[in-house]
Amino acid sequence: MKDRPSGLQPVEVSAAALFAGALAHCARRTGQDPETVLERLRAGDPEVHGTFRYAIAKGLGEYLGSLGVAFRAVYVYGSAMGEASSPCSDIDIILELDRPTDCVDRLIRGLDIALVTQFRALFPWAQALGSLLDVRTVGDRLGRTRDRFSAGFSGVGTAPVCLWRIPPETQGALDEKGPRRPRPVSSH
Repeated sequence: MKDRPSGLQPVEVSAAALFAGALAHCARRTGQDPETVLERLRAGDPEVHGTFRYAIAKGLGEYLGSLGVAFRAVYVYGSAMGEASSPCSDIDIILELDRPTDCVDRLIRGLDIALVTQFRALFPWAQALGSLLDVRTVGDRLGRTRDRFSAGFSGVGTAPVCLWRIPPETQGALDEKGPRRPRPVSSH
């Protein structure tokens, strides 16, 4: 079994890199160059804003998954899942956690601040934007069925879509040192 990273020591993630990746994703999806995509974003094109936000969420999911501890799965839902995003829409994310921690809250707040700062730099009309992420957390103890999200987490006619999930070979609760391994059964 592959060990997971310990603690929540973040590998530096750059909001600029997430935005560049999202812009490249939009360019591939639309068949246009990144500068044209940026113009469409600045013009408020809802299709491109939805694709852009989905790509940011995907990048965040991969980043959070790389941290390991505490994270079980990352989902996106709402306007980032369709063509209903406006220039000031937030990105609706669900984090499935082994257990809630203050470290996770601080990490998410820091990521949100970095993303808002980058968003304001790209889109001067967004100076009043206070937050780009709308993150909800759920504990692992809720079970493993997708239906647990049906109440309160679906938005704009979308159900949550998993962006990242802990690998199936990793079992047991996670702690600060990685996955807890089952204790061997003693043979008395």
